[in-house]
Amino acid sequence: MKSHLKVKVFSLAAEMTYIRKQEEKWKERARAARAKGRDSAYHEANFWSQRYHRQNLKSEARATHLAYGFLRGNPYSAMEPICYGGLKGYGSSEPAWSTIEGMVERFTKDEPNPQGTMQKFAEWLSDAKLWFEGNPERIEKLNQERPARVAALKAQKKPYKAA
Repeated sequence: MKSHLKVKVFSLAAEMTYIRKQEEKWKERARAARAKGRDSAYHEANFWSQRYHRQNLKSEARATHLAYGFLRGNPYSAMEPICYGGLKGYGSSEPAWSTIEGMVERFTKDEPNPQGTMQKFAEWLSDAKLWFEGNPERIEKLNQERPARVAALKAQKKPYKAA
């Protein structure tokens, strides 16, 4: 069943790509209508409906990715080293733990030992929550180290020479 989840990961990615292209199409049509002095409400409504759908897909894709990562044996700390979310004003960036649990349960029903998998998931989930709660400290440490990293990058940069 892990392969079914893998298919879901790829299909969500393909759907997001398609929606992004549709957003661009409707955005261009709205710009063209405004430039010609026509009513662009229809085009803008289509653009925003695509946009809202894509935003809903983002949380679904994240939960699917985390569930697939768990089934592959990856710890949460390796999949999401830092979550800026709330610190950058995006609201809560905490994953939908119940959605992830539902996916793991759904896609491991045909496993030889589904109870063992769910027990491993409970352990993974407790570790993941501890890692997620430690984000502010990791971000603060990263921000303190940032000036030194930027200075090192600038020192490596070659000067621009006009041709």
